[in-house]
Amino acid sequence: MGVDFVYSAVLSRPIKPVFFYWSLFGFYSLILLIPDSFGFFAAVLVILSLGVMLWQRPLRFLGEDRIFACLLVAFPLLMVPSLLINGGDWSYFDYPVRALLFIPLIVGLRSFVEPLRARGFLFFGAGTGGITAAVFSAKSLLIDKVVRVGLPITNSIPYGQIAAILALISFAGIFIFTTKFARFYLFAGFFASLFALYASGSGGALLGFAAGWSIEVFLIAWRLARRQIQKYWFIFFTITVVILFPLFSSKFIQTVNEVAASLDGGGMGTSNGGRFYLILISVKSFLANPLLGVGPGNGHQVIANYCSNHFCSPGFVNWSGVHNQYFDVLMTTGIVGLTGLLVFGLGIAWMFFSLVKRNSANISAICGGSIVVAMLVSAFPQPLYHHNISVISFFFTISFFWYLSSEPVEGQFLKSSA
Repeated sequence: MGVDFVYSAVLSRPIKPVFFYWSLFGFYSLILLIPDSFGFFAAVLVILSLGVMLWQRPLRFLGEDRIFACLLVAFPLLMVPSLLINGGDWSYFDYPVRALLFIPLIVGLRSFVEPLRARGFLFFGAGTGGITAAVFSAKSLLIDKVVRVGLPITNSIPYGQIAAILALISFAGIFIFTTKFARFYLFAGFFASLFALYASGSGGALLGFAAGWSIEVFLIAWRLARRQIQKYWFIFFTITVVILFPLFSSKFIQTVNEVAASLDGGGMGTSNGGRFYLILISVKSFLANPLLGVGPGNGHQVIANYCSNHFCSPGFVNWSGVHNQYFDVLMTTGIVGLTGLLVFGLGIAWMFFSLVKRNSANISAICGGSIVVAMLVSAFPQPLYHHNISVISFFFTISFFWYLSSEPVEGQFLKSSA
């Protein structure tokens, strides 16, 4: 009887779409301001989606959603052979498997949420998130000078990666919304996100943003509203260079010096020098185990074995994996695992850009595809699967944008004014 009462109470008090909208807004607006806020709103969104799956009928899960889900599972699935043959750590699957949260999210969104309203909350949440991140970054730089930017929210690497995502979303939103207030707000969110990216000092996030933003600018400028973007382009480009060039120049000089020192036999204790040695170690390990690698989660053993036979600086001994997602996967799961990672990343990007090919004015698809490319590029000098906040933000973001870009919504697409 008690179970029947609870069940009838759930059904009599259906979830309201407004809970989805404000959770979307909260997820992005507070992610780089309040520690663990992303986890709270992510959990709320998943619970809401599961609730929709419980009582909402009919449920919508499109054919292309199934393809998207299969691409998401490709990476963890192709790590399994290495685990079965070489052994390893099942916890290594934790972050890749979280991609499957896409399924309840996309079902909940498609079955219950109005895309037009969800789009507004998402984009304005990202703009607000950029502004709050800039405030937090300024506080870190000016007041908490001894604390690395990003702490206590997260490490500076995912902090920069998420700031890049917020910037890409805010930039795309400028060309979706037509009111002066919306454009000004997202304009401010874009440059505030860039400041947070600069403050993070994350070189990988900078490279990822440059790749993703180049795609956005090219597709929006040349396929959408040429006259419209000409009014903003010079301002965007100039301010962006002013904000990010100091980070680019300092990272470039640092990388050249530290890699040069590594080539001369030193530099192991430096950031980029350590990465250089880790890549060499991973390549040597891969050549010895090319097909399936050494096993998921066993990369630290390879590094420990190297240091038992070679001199390693104290800081280098503590590295648990290669700070390059691709070489780390090659070392641990070999060609099979890397194939899964590439099928996932390139396949998801292809699905977004296939929507752009169908309708070149689908800005949500352009934004989603650019975010995927940005994260794939940022994974070269930095890991993508080492921090919960970056994994959740990435998978949730591509899920949200897949929903927005594949739903026919009035006002979703802009016509070219060229």
